[in-house]
Amino acid sequence: MHLTMFTVLQKFSRSLTFKIFSICFVSTHVPLLALVAYLFTGFRSDALPVLLLVLAATLIGTAFCLACVWALIRPLHEVAGVVEAYRSSGVVKTVRSKRKDEVGIVSNGVSVLITELDATLAQLRRQATTDVLTGLGNRRWLKDIGALEIARAARERTPLSVVVFDLDHFKSINDEFGHDVGDQVLMMAGATIQHNLRPYDIAARIGGEEFCLVLPRTDVDAAVNIANRLRLQLETKAVGPLPAKRVTASFGVYHGDPTSETLKSMLMAADRELYAAKNGGRNAVRSTVARSIMDARIRA
Repeated sequence: MHLTMFTVLQKFSRSLTFKIFSICFVSTHVPLLALVAYLFTGFRSDALPVLLLVLAATLIGTAFCLACVWALIRPLHEVAGVVEAYRSSGVVKTVRSKRKDEVGIVSNGVSVLITELDATLAQLRRQATTDVLTGLGNRRWLKDIGALEIARAARERTPLSVVVFDLDHFKSINDEFGHDVGDQVLMMAGATIQHNLRPYDIAARIGGEEFCLVLPRTDVDAAVNIANRLRLQLETKAVGPLPAKRVTASFGVYHGDPTSETLKSMLMAADRELYAAKNGGRNAVRSTVARSIMDARIRA
């Protein structure tokens, strides 16, 4: 008997259908049970008292049924709120239910799935905007974040500089020592860039061996200093079979005007300085300033 009762209780706790059927059975029989109890007490069986009793018992049974059903499905309401919050604003909320029935399973399952989905999407976003080899941003990420920084610099009237550089004779490194060594050089370059930049600077790999820096709140002199520091750091690195000073880079620095230029135009101007540095013998830094900024300085 004890085992049978335990089995029934276990089935009751794990079955939403069993709970609903039980609630409905009890609720619908409340008027009948109330009437039977009333008659057994020996009270008069006049029509009006009986009618009032049955009506009151019906209302009580209905209220009991509604309250129980609401208690059963309330976690689903919370789950719907979690789903809507994530869909509308990307906020991840969790729902933890101790129930073992279908509602508890669905509630906990949806909460876990949303958490896993958000982690997967975050990983995909990182993969879509990060260069796997160097750990820097990629061209797509640079386009988005660079435009935001230029807009901020224009709004706050602060200087902004762009640096474009690439590794000298990188193709010959791949040809002579293999692509594995070339990849090691790129990884070293990425680590060196991250180590030498300020927390708010932006760095991206925009080509095979070409990199870009967006330097907020930085005039041309400070940008040239940063570029020279990177250049000296790179030439001191020994990577695999490559000795120090075998890996060098040429830099083009451009102090742009955020109020009138785009990231694309700034990159083109910095790129022209990069080619000037290469044509001048490589392992060098060349810089220029936007004409509008130069004119403003002359007028001042």
